[in-house]
Amino acid sequence: MTRSAWLAVVAISAAVMGTSPARADANLVVNGSFEAPSVGGGWNLFANGSVPGWTSNNNELEIDYTPILSGAGTSAYDGAQSAEVDGSTFDTLSQTVSGLTVGARYTLSWAYGSRPGSGPQQLDVSLGGTPVATNTSDGSGNAVVWTPNAYTVVATATSETLSFAALDVGGAPSVGNELDAVSLTAVPEPASLCLLGSGLLGLRLLRRKRV
Repeated sequence: MTRSAWLAVVAISAAVMGTSPARADANLVVNGSFEAPSVGGGWNLFANGSVPGWTSNNNELEIDYTPILSGAGTSAYDGAQSAEVDGSTFDTLSQTVSGLTVGARYTLSWAYGSRPGSGPQQLDVSLGGTPVATNTSDGSGNAVVWTPNAYTVVATATSETLSFAALDVGGAPSVGNELDAVSLTAVPEPASLCLLGSGLLGLRLLRRKRV
């Protein structure tokens, strides 16, 4: 392949990547796995401003070293820590996510943990005030069981508030609704993927021609 042909393919790829609203692998959620601050081998309640990215409507956010919660085999979904939305009462954890492109699609994902002994629990998830999903559990079993969630959402503003709200459905107010691995990533636009594929195909054809 000539140098000019190689530069042409690189230019196509760069232009395509530049049309995306954000890198497809860039998580726009800060501290989505609740690894900061570290609680060592225990748990702690933190006031607003103490946990990067997150706030609580009750001005307290509980972070757990997940293996201590209960039962053999209990672990965080990602890393070593998770947030318990029922800190000392039914709570709402929120984060304002910035850097969005209006009209662009994003993948919102998180892991919901059912904690043994908590009784029936419910967690409502919303973005920009629009409901996304509801997680429920009966608090049975002998270890935290994680349920992964992933939904495609569309940004309606450049900044949106992502919220996880615990509801009182008869379970314990201070034990339950574990949350981990929260992520919001851009979905590549089909046109961009098509153009990128064309550029890569051109590169392959040029290599064949050279051979």
